[in-house]
Amino acid sequence: MYAQPQQFYRQQAAQTASPAQLVLMLYNGALAEIARAGRGLAATPVDLEDVNDCLGRAQAIVTELAVTLDHERGGKVAANLAALYDFCIDRLVTANVTKSADGLDDVAQVLVGLRDAWEQACVNTAPVAAVTG
Repeated sequence: MYAQPQQFYRQQAAQTASPAQLVLMLYNGALAEIARAGRGLAATPVDLEDVNDCLGRAQAIVTELAVTLDHERGGKVAANLAALYDFCIDRLVTANVTKSADGLDDVAQVLVGLRDAWEQACVNTAPVAAVTG
């Protein structure tokens, strides 16, 4: 019963978010799934199904980020992002196959850096309200 209001909130947030906010939500979602998978792998006993689900969701999110790159307009930046996303997906798949947290910190570090840079770019390009006084 708890999941339904939470799921409804997430759907509403995604439907009303700007494209820039959606990208932030994707980064945050991937990072949350990676953290959850890491905790799951450290638990005793390891819940293999939950870890698989978390890593699968993280892979799907990073794949979504990769396929939405505009290589035509993005040029070298898009190519560099694609390489980073490929790196992340490779590490996530390896972690899932081996059921090992090795590489998850690397993926999280890459995604945190990209998320923080994206967030900063969004803040710097957000329209500023006129101040009257």
